[in-house]
Amino acid sequence: MLEEFKKYVSDYDLNNSKIKLKYNHSLRVMKLSNKYAKLLGFSEDDINLATLIGLLHDIGRFEQLKVYDSFNDLETVDHADFSVVELFEKYKIKLFCDKKEWYPIIKNSIKYHNKFNIPKNLSKRTLKHLNLIRDVDKIDIMFLYGYLDEGKLRSNDEKLSKEVVNEVMHHDLINREFVKNKNDSICAHYAFAFDIKYDECLKEYKKNFIKYNEVVNDKHLFDKVYDEVLKYLNERIDKYERNSN
Repeated sequence: MLEEFKKYVSDYDLNNSKIKLKYNHSLRVMKLSNKYAKLLGFSEDDINLATLIGLLHDIGRFEQLKVYDSFNDLETVDHADFSVVELFEKYKIKLFCDKKEWYPIIKNSIKYHNKFNIPKNLSKRTLKHLNLIRDVDKIDIMFLYGYLDEGKLRSNDEKLSKEVVNEVMHHDLINREFVKNKNDSICAHYAFAFDIKYDECLKEYKKNFIKYNEVVNDKHLFDKVYDEVLKYLNERIDKYERNSN
């Protein structure tokens, strides 16, 4: 599986920092998926499936960059949908997996890993994997910006949109239609915390989230939303730990 992925990515320019970034992101998410699938008590079969989904969840990013020279989904294509095209319309999935009974779960987990709304008719097993990839992807996005940021979290003097702040205070993910400027976009990352489904993922997410906040310049602009998110995380972690004892 991993060797096939490395072979697949070798067709792209690994000297390109953006390709390298997504390659390393894919490997880290694969490892996180494996780690938390074990912690959550997944069966051996589902641990292997979760690990594969983690590795392949962003596979469309490489072709997206090649075709559009951009990772901006709003200006190019939805990268999750593009990943599904790459795997299931071009049938690249056969390079990585011959268990056809896994294909619907892989397809839906990848397709909806970045979506604001999730279909209500997904199977219980699919939803289990979808929730996991959404959680660990967010853990690594916080890591990416917090530890590997190259000046991307530069806020400006634009005010946070009222709708964006309201979404945070109501503990909701932020709909893209409310994002009006760069600061709103940064705030949308803060709100990722409200979509973490598995309590087991909260502590690592919180650690990376705090680091994320540290690298945002002009942090005072985000104090209100940061404090609300941190309070939410602390309360959930405390409740989980009390119930676990």
